[in-house]
Amino acid sequence: LVSANCIAMALRSSYSLHYARGYFFARGGGGHSYYLAKTKKKVRLVNVVMDTLVRATPHAMVLGAFGASFVITRASRNYIYDARTADGGSWMVAGVLHIGVGVLCVALTAALSLWLERDIRSALLQLIKRKRD
Repeated sequence: LVSANCIAMALRSSYSLHYARGYFFARGGGGHSYYLAKTKKKVRLVNVVMDTLVRATPHAMVLGAFGASFVITRASRNYIYDARTADGGSWMVAGVLHIGVGVLCVALTAALSLWLERDIRSALLQLIKRKRD
């Protein structure tokens, strides 16, 4: 069931990218499609999709932070929560410590994302600016 949902999501995503590419290419929209329209080069759809996917991928350090957060929170569950409750400790204290580790990981990953991802930072600043007006 999970695999079927993953395949369905991949198909929907590829169709959406195909539609968006055609929409912006036909209108001379910004970015890579506009560059292709100006130079009149014929480029296969696969190249455009791959370029879009590469540009949509987060910075390598952000991906590393997500991976490290996964490893740290998994270790926290095993070594803090499970170990404390197995030794007869309070599940509430163990849960608070485990949640604290998770919150710290989220905060550090969010800070790194805001620092390295210029697009996210500018979008958030524009949103805050509109909210104030």
